[in-house]
Amino acid sequence: MNVKNTIKSRIVKPIAAGTGIFIAALFLAAGFREFVWSLYSPVSIQGDTVRCMSDDLEIISRKWFDEYYSGFEGWTVPYNYRIEKAEITSAQILTDLEVPYIQLDYTVYAASSNNAVANNLELLQTDERRVYNGQMVLRWEQTEWYTWRIEEKIRPVQYQIMTPQYREEAGKPQTQHFKFQSDKKMTYYVQDETLYVTYDAGGTFKEVPDGYEKVCKEPNETYNELLEDNSYIVTEEFTGFIGYTDQGTELIYSEDMGETWHESRITEGGYKACSYISRQNGICYATFATDRALGSDYYGTWWSEDLNTWTYISTGEMPLSNLTCVYWASDGTGYYAKGEQLYRMSGPEGGLEELVWPEAVEITQELGFNPYDSIDSFYEKDGVLYMVVGQGDDGDYVKDGKLSEALYQSDDGSSFSFVKEIADDTPEEAG
Repeated sequence: MNVKNTIKSRIVKPIAAGTGIFIAALFLAAGFREFVWSLYSPVSIQGDTVRCMSDDLEIISRKWFDEYYSGFEGWTVPYNYRIEKAEITSAQILTDLEVPYIQLDYTVYAASSNNAVANNLELLQTDERRVYNGQMVLRWEQTEWYTWRIEEKIRPVQYQIMTPQYREEAGKPQTQHFKFQSDKKMTYYVQDETLYVTYDAGGTFKEVPDGYEKVCKEPNETYNELLEDNSYIVTEEFTGFIGYTDQGTELIYSEDMGETWHESRITEGGYKACSYISRQNGICYATFATDRALGSDYYGTWWSEDLNTWTYISTGEMPLSNLTCVYWASDGTGYYAKGEQLYRMSGPEGGLEELVWPEAVEITQELGFNPYDSIDSFYEKDGVLYMVVGQGDDGDYVKDGKLSEALYQSDDGSSFSFVKEIADDTPEEAG
């Protein structure tokens, strides 16, 4: 018996010791890995250099691209940056300005399902798991023989805004000022180049820090002081605006009635066009323009539960352009409107489904035409979804001295019925 115990002891002790050493080694390896990750800092694209004997911008850019993105591969890179590979899908020399630029379109294959990769590397999600798309426009300068440096790195839409064609199209309109809407208890107000919110119909105002520059400034350096319906939220529980900076698009929000304000970076892309924001059951949805081509703005949507980590919502192969309204209802259904076209999305994982809503037959029969052809906003009240349809930019149908809109309602979120005509509540211009 003692012999057996002795043999057993001689076997078990080395196994236990070996197991302990193995576990300790794992902890040491994990600790070392975490230490290496804590030191990781990605190289900035702007200012980065590459050695290349050619003066062809495409050859220079492709060589730099391969070297730069190889730096995101391997175990020393944390998962919120790590990729398996990146490849250029197209390269285009741009010659609209005095100096040439080059646009790179590329695909990145992430090493994990960590969604932070998309934000950290300025990428857009696709329908394929761990596959992302990216775009950038670069301006190169030769600093010495065979050495080239990226003097400027911008998004394609920023380049387009710089072109003479865009500036001619946009023009330089004067900033319009509007009267305060004293009939609304909770709303925004712009005065003296400052964005304010009020929770008591103008009794007191709270300033939104940097709100005028971030929320109202247009790409052509003018300011739009008229914010679209569903583009902001002002309630006692949550107040939010979508702001734009050179670093990207952010949510500017307060959860204590404007006493303190916070900023949450949504993505490093995006630019000022029409913007839309919804907050339902603790989830915030933000929709804004991410690209521009041939005079059209193309949109993307992100959502967040913690107002810190944002996830891109794929709408499939259908590009969403020139939207006139976006609203996410309390049941998690998203509504996207482009003029009179209306699409519904059943949650962030669902696809787009086109809805058909009836015209206001009573009004059409009376006037001989239908003046209401542009969906402007949505709201919910007592479990009913309401849709407000306006007349678009060229509308001139006036009733009782004011432009009018059509109010629709839906009990099931799918079929809508006309309720009545209502007055357009766009604020009057200040004298």
